[in-house]
Amino acid sequence: MISTFQGLLVAVLALLPGASYTFALERVAGSYGVSFSDRLVRFLAASAVFHAVFAGGEYLLYRYLIAEHRLQNGTANLWLLQGLAVGYVLVPTLVGSFIGWGHKNHKKWAVLLIGAAPEPRAWDYLWRHTPRAIVRLKLKSGPWLAGFYGYVGGDRRSYASGYPEEGDLYLAMGLTIDATTGELARTEGNRPVPIPGERGILVRWPEIEYIDIQEF
Repeated sequence: MISTFQGLLVAVLALLPGASYTFALERVAGSYGVSFSDRLVRFLAASAVFHAVFAGGEYLLYRYLIAEHRLQNGTANLWLLQGLAVGYVLVPTLVGSFIGWGHKNHKKWAVLLIGAAPEPRAWDYLWRHTPRAIVRLKLKSGPWLAGFYGYVGGDRRSYASGYPEEGDLYLAMGLTIDATTGELARTEGNRPVPIPGERGILVRWPEIEYIDIQEF
């Protein structure tokens, strides 16, 4: 149990690299921390890796700043201290963002580092690995809906909520569909027909009975 302010400060500083890395990774790849205790384990594991990698440099800094009393006497290089403070947070953040990008783009090296499927639910895995798809939905109330999952010109894109939130789904462009049979309306070129005005569709998971997904 940490009983002093100094002990608490050391504990926070020791966990900071892992926390910066984890938050950056989740910001890019998705937030899958099931609980605070799960995130704490990730903080500890990631911090241990960073401290192991930079152990030699940390020892040299300790000897320069603490053992030789430069920090206490005020003779330490201020620019060095400023660079250390920024790098202590920035390096783990950049590493986490880079690995998160690798996972999001299905890079093999990222799979080796964080696993093939860190997502806790099939819902999260599906939408993380499906860049574009035609989605047909049958609602529990009876009718069918359909829409395009992906980017629809400019910055307008579809979105699926992630864990631990409920599985809401936004389809950026609705498609014309027979509400009774679930058959998509198509053009002569066999392309789906957008809803007039290219309006989007927002559906909550409790309303969905069945989902059909055609990736392309």
